[in-house]
Amino acid sequence: MKRIIGLLVVILALQGCKKNQETTAPLPLLKATDCITLLDYDKLKTNQEKADWLVKQGSLVCDSILYPRETEHEVLATDVSVPTSANPYTMSWRAFQTLIGTTVYEKYVGFELDSINNVTKVLMVPKYSETVTTYSVPLFRSVGIKYQFSETTNLEFVTATVKDESKVVIRFKDQSGMFVYYDMGAKPL
Repeated sequence: MKRIIGLLVVILALQGCKKNQETTAPLPLLKATDCITLLDYDKLKTNQEKADWLVKQGSLVCDSILYPRETEHEVLATDVSVPTSANPYTMSWRAFQTLIGTTVYEKYVGFELDSINNVTKVLMVPKYSETVTTYSVPLFRSVGIKYQFSETTNLEFVTATVKDESKVVIRFKDQSGMFVYYDMGAKPL
């Protein structure tokens, strides 16, 4: 009897060890029981308060709640005007994932622009800004999941006019070859 119990303990221990092994897979979606909602975030009044909350709590928000909110920021192509002189900065999904790493809201995606507002570099910036275009990392992850990005999917960062405001937008081609646009610079989420 002791041998059977001992054998069961060893089997359970081995199973437990397998669960703790590192993986090279993308970050897993959090289970609803392990995370929080955006109820407290939604009560905040200013974008700065919201950005501060996301830095402290954003990694605990349930992906099942966060990702649908992120993908609401798709912009209709008819609302976007890209100048013919614009020179988009292109980056593969693979290279972009390397840039963002495991960041959640500790940093945001920012851009360096040349004298005529073409994006010359995509980089990580320390925080959300209301004065220059910055995008949250979870925005990209949610869009990547929604559109099933492959490592070779190209993201283009281009300065465009969206509803009479000049800003850097993200664009990529969907499965049908049509450009899809995202603009998320107005909110820290």
